[in-house]
Amino acid sequence: MTKIIRYTNKDNETLYKFRFYAGLDELTGKQRYIRRQGFTSLKAAKDELLKIEYLVSTNQYFKDVKSGKFSDVLDEWLSLHQTRVKPSTFYNIKVRVDKYVRPYFKDMYVDKIKLRQCQDFTNKTFKSAPKAYVYSISIVKNTLDYALRLGMIESNPMLYVIKPKKQASISDKHDNFYNKDELKKFLDTAKNDFDLKKYTLFRLLAFSGMRIGECLALTWHDLDYKNNTVAINKTLARTKNGFKIQIPKTKSSIRKISLDVETIQVLKAWQLEQRKQLLKIGINALDSQQLIFNSNKNSFIFNSVIAYDIKLISNKAGLYPITAHGFRHTHATLLFASGMDIKQVQARLGHSNVQTTLNIYTHAIQDKQDKIGDEFAKYINFS
Repeated sequence: MTKIIRYTNKDNETLYKFRFYAGLDELTGKQRYIRRQGFTSLKAAKDELLKIEYLVSTNQYFKDVKSGKFSDVLDEWLSLHQTRVKPSTFYNIKVRVDKYVRPYFKDMYVDKIKLRQCQDFTNKTFKSAPKAYVYSISIVKNTLDYALRLGMIESNPMLYVIKPKKQASISDKHDNFYNKDELKKFLDTAKNDFDLKKYTLFRLLAFSGMRIGECLALTWHDLDYKNNTVAINKTLARTKNGFKIQIPKTKSSIRKISLDVETIQVLKAWQLEQRKQLLKIGINALDSQQLIFNSNKNSFIFNSVIAYDIKLISNKAGLYPITAHGFRHTHATLLFASGMDIKQVQARLGHSNVQTTLNIYTHAIQDKQDKIGDEFAKYINFS
């Protein structure tokens, strides 16, 4: 009898998993196991186990991959993987599957896919999307891993591909963040030459370090004017059915962070202006679910709109444009420069692992390391 096991993940959440013995593969004679994990309740795990037991006993579970075609294995892996990730994550996976993976492998049989095909796919995907090609090759690797588990192949050739590396160029000379002077110039331009909503949004991003999805999901109810804090407990994500609010990516992403007085005052000014604008079109801005940053139709603002606004403002300011995420990077860099330690920065950014903070902001940490000698000597100051 299959045993359902309770375990705890890195966020200290109690989850359930199981490994179901599905008999011998009729072609290879090898034992087959079906593994599932990530269930938030014992009942959900039991329901899935019962479903799998039924499908295996009625010879329906493995029927889709008996052909041995990559596309069939991919479809089955996708249906399983969809239960383990958020809708927004799965949406992005499907986009890459339809754009890169499926068109290349088409009707290839998994046991005929060798290192040559995998390397060729890697090279071509890198040429098309050098910054994001690793996500596409990961999909192929995971699909072939699944085929390996089913006993359809003896090894996974994706493990042996050589990953191309983009060569630095003149256009890459700028990092994706602003220094103190550049940030001031950007915000001054946004304040003086653009509308209050744009200035408020970019000031909040730069002075809070929150993710763009977290920012666009904020409602006025999340602000605490008395204590000058903002509660981050949701994020705006894109799924196949459009945009939706969902919980943040990790448990540590749910946090409450402090804001400076001036940013609070800017937010109050924008709240008054927003109420005037919504009143003109007959919308009650006092609704507890009213978004802080709304579109002209009082709905969600798309990331593409934010990117366009950044280009407009940066061009006007005579600066190179960074991404929306670059303001989070900017905030972290300036936090380090102001004297914050790594654990403080980690908590403010909502990183579940301190290594993530260290990996992303190595340049800022190194800058402080380079000055330790002089700072220590000034502190000792024997003379």
